[in-house]
Amino acid sequence: MPPPSCAAGAGVTSSTPEAGPSGRAVLLTRPLEDSREIAARLAARGVPSEIWPLTAIRPVATALGVPPTADGLLFTSAHGVRALAALDPRRDLPALCVGARTAEIARRAGFAGALPAGGTAEALAALASVSGLRHFFHPRGRETAVDLAGLLAAKGIAVTDAVAYAAEETGPPPAPVAHALADGRIGAVSVWSRRNAEILAAHLRAGRAALAPGIAAVAISARAAEPLRGLEFDGIVVSGESDAAAMIEALCQHR
Repeated sequence: MPPPSCAAGAGVTSSTPEAGPSGRAVLLTRPLEDSREIAARLAARGVPSEIWPLTAIRPVATALGVPPTADGLLFTSAHGVRALAALDPRRDLPALCVGARTAEIARRAGFAGALPAGGTAEALAALASVSGLRHFFHPRGRETAVDLAGLLAAKGIAVTDAVAYAAEETGPPPAPVAHALADGRIGAVSVWSRRNAEILAAHLRAGRAALAPGIAAVAISARAAEPLRGLEFDGIVVSGESDAAAMIEALCQHR
């Protein structure tokens, strides 16, 4: 049975890698494990992809101790889930997760009560504020875009942060990716966070990668799109929702 095509209106009628309005690939820039997962989902819809992981996830904690007074967990990424699951056997606390994918990863790791928010740190803070829980443990990355602890402190909710991993820059694009960007075989470049976009923009401005005409940028949020302004993209598209499913739809339509 052929895989489903991209979203209605995208012009995809075939399951071959050359399907789509242009037959071009999309560029995935998340860390390697995440990008491979998205690439598999795109391939199932007949969409080819290239991967340039702009960052690599490095564990930085050798121990993570959930405070005895904590009555809940906050996960702002799947990386935080994996880090805590590897270092602490506890699975009894409620886990509030930034989005559906992170909640799915948490449930796979044994956090059976994982609940998703709306895909942003602000949505996660809103969910936490109505949960009835008063003290959260938050294993997070070294760099954060939103001060989640600060948002919740204003509501009288305590958050104990622990830096569990770092998303470290990987450097210029691999040669096959650089060539595909320069010769037009890539039709859309995806950006998944503001920091992701800032790293990409720095590489482009420094001349470490060149864009052929007609390449669109697809960003997960308006905030993530901001660092791309002024670059030579043929339009910047903001995903309808801040999650992987919406990004895949946008990439299908705009490559």
